[in-house]
Amino acid sequence: MYIFKDMAKIRENAKFVLCDIAEAKKGDNILVIADSESYTNARALCDVARECGFNAVILDVDMYGGAEGYDNIPIMEPVRQAILHADITFMTTPQMKTGFSTYLGSRDEGDESLLGKSKRFTFEHSGMEEWNINREEVLANRKRAMGIYALMQQAKDLRITTARGTDLHCAVHKGLDAMYPVMGIIPFYSEVAVIPSLGTVNGVVVADGASERTHNQRGFPIRPNTPTHCEIYKEPFKLVFKDSIVTDFSGDATQVQRLRDLLDEVEPRADLCDEIGLVATTSIENNMYGWKVDGTHQIHCVHVAIGNNRRRGEIIHSTEHIDFDIHDPIVEVDGVILYKDGKFNDEVIFKYAE
Repeated sequence: MYIFKDMAKIRENAKFVLCDIAEAKKGDNILVIADSESYTNARALCDVARECGFNAVILDVDMYGGAEGYDNIPIMEPVRQAILHADITFMTTPQMKTGFSTYLGSRDEGDESLLGKSKRFTFEHSGMEEWNINREEVLANRKRAMGIYALMQQAKDLRITTARGTDLHCAVHKGLDAMYPVMGIIPFYSEVAVIPSLGTVNGVVVADGASERTHNQRGFPIRPNTPTHCEIYKEPFKLVFKDSIVTDFSGDATQVQRLRDLLDEVEPRADLCDEIGLVATTSIENNMYGWKVDGTHQIHCVHVAIGNNRRRGEIIHSTEHIDFDIHDPIVEVDGVILYKDGKFNDEVIFKYAE
């Protein structure tokens, strides 16, 4: 039994996720991965799923990995097969501690799950009973990401600037190894991940937001904004790129030392521009309920990732991948402004989503 103050709201939110975002259909077999921290959300999803004519089951992984914080858990073939054969899978366990690669044993499968095409969804596990979902806004976020993705496929140049000094240029036409619409983190997040070819990124990033934990959770963020340790009040972190390689960086001495230590310790060296992430959501709930571990991927931001991806046309996340948030950017594609002063140019973007 589970009880919330507003049972009607959590059920309404569950139905929106199931029917509007996941587009579940009668007879679909739905798998919900849960632990003790997220079980009530999983139960709400399954109860509503059953009422809508979907088949649903909860896979409780608490004893499997939750108690150990999901560090170095073994790959269990029954768990893996359940995920691969479900029509839709929701991972309700904490997204910054787990990922589909945690259960599938494959970074490639983890990246594929971020795109949403596989019908494997990373579910924001906090606050489901509190979400005041603006249906039109959330669906517009997803439409916007697809519009930016389509627009960028025809583009030649991408430029990111900010009042604090960011001025980053990336060649797009024949200058990208890959590009992906990130639609699998629900319900509030959407993004277009641009994977630039080596040698095509030049300029300066002034990261005034947080940096994420490195992809394989190897340690503390370079520039943390965690619930227990916030350093984004310190001077912004500056990264200089020449031909896609970090040639210089500066900022708070402690943060600089963290990055220097990482670069010295990691092989291959994580000094490449691995991604430019164009965040497409305007939902403040993304900041309130998502990304709770490191406080990255905020609205009104672009993030630029450094890492050591040598499989650039195949995956987003390599063994090391660190996103740095840049607040209040101006995003220009071929001289056309797509984002400025907190607003997207949806009049242009939505034409490409049709």
